[in-house]
Amino acid sequence: MTTAAKIKPRFKVTQFTNASGSQSFRVSGSKRNGERVRENFILPDDASARCAALEAEYRSGQSEMMLRATRLTDSQISLAEKAFALVEDERDVLRGIRYFLDHGKQLDVTESKTADEAFDSFKKWLDGKPDSTGNGICQLRPVSRAGLRQRVERFVDGLGLIQLADISADDVERHLTQLPGGLTNKDGVKRSISRFFSWCMERPRQWRRDNPAALVKIELPEKGEPQILNVDQCEKLLRACEKNGLAVYTAISLFAGLRPWEVRRLAWDNINLEDGEIRINGSTSKTGRSRIVPISPALAAWLKAYKGKPVFKTTFVAKLRDARAAAGIKSWCKDIMRHTAISFACRQHDSFIDVANNFGNSESIIRRHYQSRVSSADAKRFFALRPTKGAK
Repeated sequence: MTTAAKIKPRFKVTQFTNASGSQSFRVSGSKRNGERVRENFILPDDASARCAALEAEYRSGQSEMMLRATRLTDSQISLAEKAFALVEDERDVLRGIRYFLDHGKQLDVTESKTADEAFDSFKKWLDGKPDSTGNGICQLRPVSRAGLRQRVERFVDGLGLIQLADISADDVERHLTQLPGGLTNKDGVKRSISRFFSWCMERPRQWRRDNPAALVKIELPEKGEPQILNVDQCEKLLRACEKNGLAVYTAISLFAGLRPWEVRRLAWDNINLEDGEIRINGSTSKTGRSRIVPISPALAAWLKAYKGKPVFKTTFVAKLRDARAAAGIKSWCKDIMRHTAISFACRQHDSFIDVANNFGNSESIIRRHYQSRVSSADAKRFFALRPTKGAK
């Protein structure tokens, strides 16, 4: 009696530890057409089932099959064999199909990843470290990288051990509902999570075929007119800031209209009083592009009076709150000084294009939100504001 030669397994399951410390089980091997398989699973039973299915698929191409009358095509028979190999109870095949019809599907991906593994690679990309997944050098500004990392990390940590392919829109929505803050904050977090999934979908990774965050809708209320300060409030604020060392910071914010983080990263090396301009580097601008902001006569007077004084210190945050209180300003938003600067500049300049270029906005935004917000008389008073004599 002859014994059939033992067939060498084509696929295997190995256990390894992820960079995050969690355990995974990897199924690896090569299909009959030479395609390489490398899929990760959280549970060993899932990995073993997948390994068995791949072995069955491989061997079906070389073993003799029992002939049965059927209307199924060869490809349909092959798919049915794979399906039955994955379940213990054959009735689970129909249950799985019904679940798919109710909930949709996650298409096959080139490599299975856990959420932790995918985020580890995403962090490397944010840090500008290329690796085997084809990461390029991240071109985002440091502040954008930090925000993305923090928001996505909080989301992934809340998921626990889960396959990237198993994360649903419900998981994203559940995370957003637990966040503090209003709709604007939740929308910002959703955009960060969506960016993470988009990155996972890009070639050559293709760890997911869809973006669950894109299915989550947040209806934001329509934005009203930007809040601005009137001339009297501007004067009181400037006087208060002269007394506590914020004159340079406040003057640049009110007359040049820089965004808060642009002022905070500004150095005197970027201020050219001789040529009357401030250079904003692309690394600190919202658009990622450098721009030149002209220095008006009003701003020049303030910069010359306080030349060399600190543009920004971390202690200025608390000092600005004190200055606002001293000026009697009760209502405040983070961009209020920028909104004020643009509104007065629109009245002073004839060209909306020039205003848009100076402040790093589009012409349509300038027309829609800042046109005719102040009168010509108020603009004249605003640009006549000067530092007090003998101020320290």
